[in-house]
Amino acid sequence: MAYTFTKHIHNYACWTAARAVQRNFTNTQNIVKAIEVTELRRIEDLNILSENEFDSFHKKCCKQLIDNFNITIPKQEVTYGRAAKIVAIYLKTSVIIRNSGDGKLASVIHPPIDRILLTNLHKKQPTLGVNKINWTELEEEPYFELIEKLRTLKLDKFWKLEEFWNVKD
Repeated sequence: MAYTFTKHIHNYACWTAARAVQRNFTNTQNIVKAIEVTELRRIEDLNILSENEFDSFHKKCCKQLIDNFNITIPKQEVTYGRAAKIVAIYLKTSVIIRNSGDGKLASVIHPPIDRILLTNLHKKQPTLGVNKINWTELEEEPYFELIEKLRTLKLDKFWKLEEFWNVKD
C-alpha cells in the first residue's frame, strides 16, 4: 500500500494529539491506537455543517476513545476532557490547519481546551467564569456547558478562540 498524503496528515495529526495530552496520562502508542478506532479520519466525508452535528460527532468519537482507553488505563484518569483534547488537536491538525481555517467544518470544530487558554480567556472575559475549570477533569456534561459559554463569544470561526492560547501572557 502506497504512503499517501492523507496517511501522512493522519500520522502527523495522531502525533500532535498524543503530544498535547500524554503528560501524566499515557504514551503516544496508546493514544494512536485509540484514535485508530474512532471516526476521526472520516470527518470530512460526513458533511458536518452545524454545531449540533459536530457535537454529536464529538460525543461519538470521545466515547470511542474513552472506551478504548478504559481497557488499559484506570477509569479515573480517562476523562471526557482528555478525550476532547485529543479530538480537538487531531482535527486542528488534519482539518483546520490543512484547510487554512476555511470551510463550514473548520468553523464548528471545538478548539483545544487547556489551562493556558482558560486562564488567558478569563483575563479578558472574566464574566465567563472559566478560570477555575480543570480541563483534564471535565466530564461530558460540564465540557459541553463550557463549550456553550465559549460559543456566546460569537466568533465567526470557533478556532479563533485560540487567540487566547498565548504562552507569553
